[in-house]
Amino acid sequence: AIAPAPMAAAPPQAGPAPVDPPDMASLAQRVAAGGWRLFFDVGTLRETQFTGIPNVAANLAREIVLAGLPCGFFIGDNLLRPDHVRFLLDSGGGAYFGYHHQLGQTVAGPLLAAVRAAGGRTIGLFPAEKPFHRMFDVEAQVLHDFSTVATPHFHLRATTELHGANLLRDIASNDLNVCVSAATAEYLRRLCPEAAGSVVVALNGVRWPERFARLADRLYGNLAFEPYVVILGTIEPRKNLEIVFRALAQDRGLLRRYRWIFMGREGWLFDFGQAAQRHLGAMPDNFTYAGFVGEFKKYALLRFAAFTVYPSLFEGFGLPIAESFSLGTPCAHSASSSMPEVAGDAGFAFRPESADELLGAIYRLEAERERDAAALAERCRAQAAALTWSRMLRVILDGALTRAEAATRHAGAGT
Repeated sequence: AIAPAPMAAAPPQAGPAPVDPPDMASLAQRVAAGGWRLFFDVGTLRETQFTGIPNVAANLAREIVLAGLPCGFFIGDNLLRPDHVRFLLDSGGGAYFGYHHQLGQTVAGPLLAAVRAAGGRTIGLFPAEKPFHRMFDVEAQVLHDFSTVATPHFHLRATTELHGANLLRDIASNDLNVCVSAATAEYLRRLCPEAAGSVVVALNGVRWPERFARLADRLYGNLAFEPYVVILGTIEPRKNLEIVFRALAQDRGLLRRYRWIFMGREGWLFDFGQAAQRHLGAMPDNFTYAGFVGEFKKYALLRFAAFTVYPSLFEGFGLPIAESFSLGTPCAHSASSSMPEVAGDAGFAFRPESADELLGAIYRLEAERERDAAALAERCRAQAAALTWSRMLRVILDGALTRAEAATRHAGAGT
């Protein structure tokens, strides 16, 4: 059994200012000079919608394709045809791809044959859990969060038993453990001190299709919306919606001031309707439970919101904060784990167990919007601007190539 970690809230802090990784052109030169062949696991992209981890995997895969790097994309023990990889990425979900994959139409050949043909110059990139270990000469894995370890009581028992055991085996097998925040990296170093030397931090990115802005302007640009607030996240205990209900029960004026839109797919161990009624007496008329929404609808709802609230108890990164900021929409967010790191000075932090602090964060946000909404929106956009998928991929490639090059030098020296 793995002991859960304490969830002490970190104080708000400035966003990270890491050293920029090498540009993509120089990384591509190192790949070519070393004769390296990349292999990227797209197994997680079989999900119907690209949200959460599949969204990260899809964006990293797009960056590899855009850079023209020599890369084989695989699912399980099968290498995929490049045209079907592009189809998968363009479709935004794996439903149609899954149909073609079941018919065997997506397969280019066996993965093992391609690895052997690369002649000991392979780098395997895993954006999620690893289906196998030590297939490649150098292996790098993205570690998104440790919630099944740190907060097992928020997950189904089968989930924590499976992912907890797999996680430790994955970490031990990696040449490079890629953490999506400094908070996640620190947790990894405490959980597995022996892996400390293999850790790098590669922050998630945020990007919207260019057509979204034009389409939103055309459809909604001239409309006057009822003021509303967005709370984005899977409906499950770790997302901490209870604290929102408690805060609104304390300030009924705030409850009436906005429409409250809850977006996120159905999760586990949390009944939205029962929790709302328990704290508020009845489901308020101005509550909207939107469920899962597609990317454009999410874009539009975030862009035109008065603000967002992200009250999660524990995160590996906190992508909804970055998504909100990228559209100039301020966010009141939990001060736990990685979230102050993502929000920096642009956010309005509160301890996730305190309804009073959540209310205080919202009041400060409202006051700043009233004082200078344009400046606040610009501060949010500036915080999000440094978060790009290209940068994340470049950090990963630089770390993986550094280890691959060092291994080659050691082999050449006979050590």
